[in-house]
Amino acid sequence: MAVMKDVRRIAWSIYWKFVLLSVICGFVAGAVFGFVLGFAGRVAGIQQETMTPFLQWGGAISGLIASFFAFNFILARTIGKSTGGRQLELAVVDSLREGH
Repeated sequence: MAVMKDVRRIAWSIYWKFVLLSVICGFVAGAVFGFVLGFAGRVAGIQQETMTPFLQWGGAISGLIASFFAFNFILARTIGKSTGGRQLELAVVDSLREGH
C-alpha cells in the first residue's frame, strides 16, 4: 500500500497539468459554444434575454465535458510514465476484490 509521500510527485504531476489544461479547454469550449449558439440565435432573430440562460448553461456543460476529456488525456499520458522514481500503472484484476 502506498502512502501519501510516495505518490505526491505523481499526484502533483497529474494535478497541475489537469488544472491548466482543463481551464484552457473549458474556456475555449464555452467560448465556441457561446459564439455558435449566440450567432445562430442572432441570425434566427431570438432576443438576447431569451438566449442568455441557454448560453450560460450550455457553455458551462461544454466546459465540464472538455475538462473531463482533458483529465482523461492527462491520466492516459501519466499511466506508465516514470515520475520521480515512481510509476503509475493500470492493473486488471479478475474480481472486484484484490486477491480473491
